[in-house]
Amino acid sequence: KDVEGRRGIARDLMMVTRSLQRRCYTFLLALRCLNLSEAFVIRVRVQQKSRHLFSSESAATTETCSSIELARDQLQQYFEFPLDDWQLEAGSEILKENNVIVCAPTGAGKTVVGEMALHVAVNDGYHAIYTTPLKALSNQKFTELREIFGKPNVGLATGDMSINRGANVTVMTTEVYRNIAWRSSGSSPEPHDKFIETREERLLDQNQLQNNKVVVLDEFHYMGQPGRGGVWEECVITSPSHTQIVGLSATLPNALQLASWMEGITGRKTVLVEAKGGRPVPLRYMFAIREGLYPLFRDGDAGPGAPHGLLGLRGDGIPSGARRKGSTKIPRGLRINPALIAAADRRMQRVNRAIDRQKARMLGRGTESEWDLGIRRGGRMSARDERRERERLLRSEMRKAVPSLPVLLKRLEQKDLLPAIFFIFSRAGCDEAAETVCQFMKGPRDIFKSDVVDDIIDEADENDGNRVRKKRKSRQRGRRQSENKNILQDEDGRSFRRGRDIVSDDVLASVFEQEITKRGADSYKSGSPLSSENWHFYANAGLLCYSEVEEVAARVANFNEKNEEIAFSEDEVEHFLFGVGVHHAGMLAAHKAFVETLYRAELMKAVFATETLAAGINMPARTTVICSLAKRGNSGSINLLETSNMLQMAGRAGRRGMDTDGTCVLVATRFEGQEDAAAILIDEIKPIVSQFTPSYSLATNLIARGRGKLDIARELVQKSFSSWEKRQLQDSIASAIDEHGHNVSEVLETLAQERFMTLVIESIRDQIKSRSASFDISKLESLVDILEDREALKQTSKSYLAASKILKLELTTMDYLEREKQEMASAASIDEDDELLGEFLKEDQNEINKQIEIQRKRVKKTEKELRRHPFTALVSFVNKLMADASPEGMALLDALKRARASDEDDEIVDGPLQPEELPTFAKSAIVEKRKTRKLQSGDPDLDSDALLEQVDKADSFREDSWQDMLALTKTLVAYGCLSTDASIDDDEAALVQATYRITQAGVNIGMLGFENSLWGLVAMGGAWDVVGTSSSLDEFKAALDDFGDDYDFLFDDEKKMEEDESMETQVEDPPSPPKPQEEAEMLLNQLLNVTPSELAGYVSCLVSEDYRGSPSIVESFQRLQPRQQRVIQSSLLVLERLMEVQKQFSVDEASRRCNLELSNCEVVTEWAAGCTWGEALQMSGAAPGDLVRTLGRALDALRQLGNLPFSPVRATDLDESTIKTVSPGIHPEVRRLCRDAARAINRYPVKDPLPFDTDDDEVEEEFDDAESGDDEDIVSDNGDTDSEDFAGVVHSIIG
Repeated sequence: KDVEGRRGIARDLMMVTRSLQRRCYTFLLALRCLNLSEAFVIRVRVQQKSRHLFSSESAATTETCSSIELARDQLQQYFEFPLDDWQLEAGSEILKENNVIVCAPTGAGKTVVGEMALHVAVNDGYHAIYTTPLKALSNQKFTELREIFGKPNVGLATGDMSINRGANVTVMTTEVYRNIAWRSSGSSPEPHDKFIETREERLLDQNQLQNNKVVVLDEFHYMGQPGRGGVWEECVITSPSHTQIVGLSATLPNALQLASWMEGITGRKTVLVEAKGGRPVPLRYMFAIREGLYPLFRDGDAGPGAPHGLLGLRGDGIPSGARRKGSTKIPRGLRINPALIAAADRRMQRVNRAIDRQKARMLGRGTESEWDLGIRRGGRMSARDERRERERLLRSEMRKAVPSLPVLLKRLEQKDLLPAIFFIFSRAGCDEAAETVCQFMKGPRDIFKSDVVDDIIDEADENDGNRVRKKRKSRQRGRRQSENKNILQDEDGRSFRRGRDIVSDDVLASVFEQEITKRGADSYKSGSPLSSENWHFYANAGLLCYSEVEEVAARVANFNEKNEEIAFSEDEVEHFLFGVGVHHAGMLAAHKAFVETLYRAELMKAVFATETLAAGINMPARTTVICSLAKRGNSGSINLLETSNMLQMAGRAGRRGMDTDGTCVLVATRFEGQEDAAAILIDEIKPIVSQFTPSYSLATNLIARGRGKLDIARELVQKSFSSWEKRQLQDSIASAIDEHGHNVSEVLETLAQERFMTLVIESIRDQIKSRSASFDISKLESLVDILEDREALKQTSKSYLAASKILKLELTTMDYLEREKQEMASAASIDEDDELLGEFLKEDQNEINKQIEIQRKRVKKTEKELRRHPFTALVSFVNKLMADASPEGMALLDALKRARASDEDDEIVDGPLQPEELPTFAKSAIVEKRKTRKLQSGDPDLDSDALLEQVDKADSFREDSWQDMLALTKTLVAYGCLSTDASIDDDEAALVQATYRITQAGVNIGMLGFENSLWGLVAMGGAWDVVGTSSSLDEFKAALDDFGDDYDFLFDDEKKMEEDESMETQVEDPPSPPKPQEEAEMLLNQLLNVTPSELAGYVSCLVSEDYRGSPSIVESFQRLQPRQQRVIQSSLLVLERLMEVQKQFSVDEASRRCNLELSNCEVVTEWAAGCTWGEALQMSGAAPGDLVRTLGRALDALRQLGNLPFSPVRATDLDESTIKTVSPGIHPEVRRLCRDAARAINRYPVKDPLPFDTDDDEVEEEFDDAESGDDEDIVSDNGDTDSEDFAGVVHSIIG
């Protein structure tokens, strides 16, 4: 009970230990006392023969168990439910202040670990940050954490708003934290550091993360997502060293490598914790076809996350019998359910019978009626026609096998598998599915097209593996009262089960006619489906009981009364009353939040959603239904779902604490069947691939963080996951070469050359596929045939070597004959007086001339043969591709360098491909596999396949992030955002050693969060090419002007008169500013003349994205205001110049992208001018959610531009003749216009009400004017004046 008593126990235990004599094994005893927050840990070592007295676990396992118990003592008190061991293991590592990466399936409870980290930090007196990938998730997590930590202790920062800044716990989006980490070096600058000036201080926010102990990165697996994945990587790279990182991720195959990478770049021990024992709520997989629901696998408990897992495949799950180690054979239990195979066989049998019937008809064995139908007789079906007809019939059968959604929903209801989430990869598909289901519940309008007739659900179908029984006649045995929702009554009082029994046409007509009449009369009377007189109908026909319908009606009525402008339509209200909802990005945020609220309150039984719902939104379901096994990618092609996406959606099934298991239903489609579903589920999850790409904002902030040097920038950029992983692979390859000798080097050399030849073949195929006009397609096709045929390639290589040797011999002979001729000429000049000798020499000279002429023809013939040789054409093709700056050409050039680097005797490194190199490369392509087998047989300990895979992977990594950073730095210098004494034409070493000063424009770049921040500033007239890098563009335009001057002779008289007049009044003009400055100042002057609403429309062009169905550029341009049209024309000039500069410096394609999309400009302009929401929707033609997102992007961009630091206009800035050597940044008046435009846009429903209760004095708008009265103060809606500039990224600046 007291410390001394526990110490006494410890002494007694040590005496027991000494009595056991020598120590051999280590154990830990945790003595839990009455106070659960304290524990004594005694290390005991015992003799081997005394093992039976104690646990025989290993020391590491015992220590882990003790750590779990300690974590339980300290952390269990914060949670009402018992924590799992893996959660406690993660908690123990958090207590040790280690970085933690948690990998757990969806729904396993990994967010609990994040809350543990928050509790530990707050209890230690520090701040903590919790990040999410979506604003909706941030709002949801903010609400949850306020209930845990209390309202005063939790803040929110999403870029749109800031609530309770400086709170102990702050929830924010990942991008917001990334921007803060950019500017937080973690240490205060020296007091006399001369570099730190006003502009740099604005970028170096030293105290933002100084008191922050931990950051929780939720959905850490987003790091591999194309486009946004680099944000998570930058968070890890730029976080201060004192910040502990906790990453919460789905299951990843390369999680251990991620942990090693994080530990290497942060210097803090990083521990990977994986959820053990499978999902807390196991999954079961079903496959839906028209006949019914069947288990997908032969073993109904098999599958990822299922009770039996993958049955030992790749070490997952419970092995079903003995399995050979490393076996990749699919276990028997993971094979397709025989019932599904039998259904597929029946479909194929129907196809075969139809083909046989058609063949019989064509042979004349058909009936007279078939003859009358025009069936051709007397012929045979060709193999081609048979194949086409078989494919058509099979598609028809597959289409018939697709179950209808209403029937599938009824089956789920009967099996008590609701609530369910139906994932459909189309917004329109979600809306149509909900409407179809609700129309079915109302009653079919055409009984001959209704699923009542087409899909009969057998009540006795309890076993999913059994076939559905045949349709039975209606069993109507008198009048009977029933509470069943599917019961309908006709006018005679007879009861029928909707969608279950076959009834006559007259009876069905009377039932539904009466039902429609009642509902129609009531709707005219009440004017709304919300009338209480309709509730019984919705309760009987839908998925909710009467009390639930009543509750939903009350909530919908309350929402519509308070939000008249965005009230739900009657169709949407009916969906809710039936228990059905829709959730996708095309909806308003308020509507999506309402759907989420109903679903969490179990007032909605089925929601049709896109896959964004699987990204962490708290809407747990008993069942998930994946209605398609393929979706359209960014390139427009339709591909099967990736395993990770499938498992994330499936993982939403199974509510912990509510369900004993979850069900994932995979639905058959016209194109995908059960084989595709099984293949996706048991396939390996793809590892995370680095998406890191430097940006202008990152470059500016890292230069500020490095006090004007590039050292910090280079260090952090080279910490990217791809760079780290490539270094690891290269070290592994070098170790293998050192260990196994020259044979490995020889194989790697052969492999590099073979890879080059493979890439050449792929390039040729791409040109053939695109039907390129630059090459002769027929010649390319013949080249492919040669390169892909080993024998043909061998013969072609030999013929080229032979022709080369013949040419060499012919040239040698020619050289010999030329020397003979010269010697004869010399002899003839010496003996000019000897006529007889001269005659002999003359005859010899004539003979040698004849031989030279013959030899010259032989040389030309051989050269012609070589020019016509396929290898010569191949060299010409490759060199032409490599001369272009295309990605394909650059890849070929890199592969050629690697192939040459392996040859120590090759002096050619960077030159074009030489014909004599091809035979060597061709030989490598032929013998590569043989050399690999020889290496493997000669050294059994060497895994050559793994080594070659490492080499291939190392070559695939992108290793030019640092070069991208240098290219961005050069561009910033050229545009006056950075100034330095070094020249942008200097070599890399000089640029690294140079010191850079951040100009006012550079500060603007560093504080903007655009995809291309430099373009955002250039488009606002704040920066231009001050160095003259784009002078070649001016020369080109001048050449075009000179071309037009060639026709000036037609107007010589008028031109001469004008010249005479100008000579009389000629005054020496001051030097005019450069063309880039003139264009930028012209754009700025035009921006100063627009209204705030017109500026809002223009800014939307910089951040909007093109979408399918948008009007053409010309049509969109014609709709703009005249002032906007002039601004767009000027912006095109500066855009052309920026693209030219970026191309010259080889800026990465992802970083140099510039948006100028006009399709949304009109609607944004009108919304900022004050039009209503309905008018805006009608004008845009977009879905409400899309329109809100478009307006929100414009609002966010305007906020960022308006929150840039105030910079006063100097007298030199007003003089347009002054040549400026640095860019001035955003103009104060443009800044003011942006703020006014943001105020105009920021109104309901773009400014959504918060989905949580807040006090008015907590909410802070993202505007500020802290300058000394040069600009008017911005007052938030609640009347308070902000005194800090959030800059769109929760970044404080004191003016």
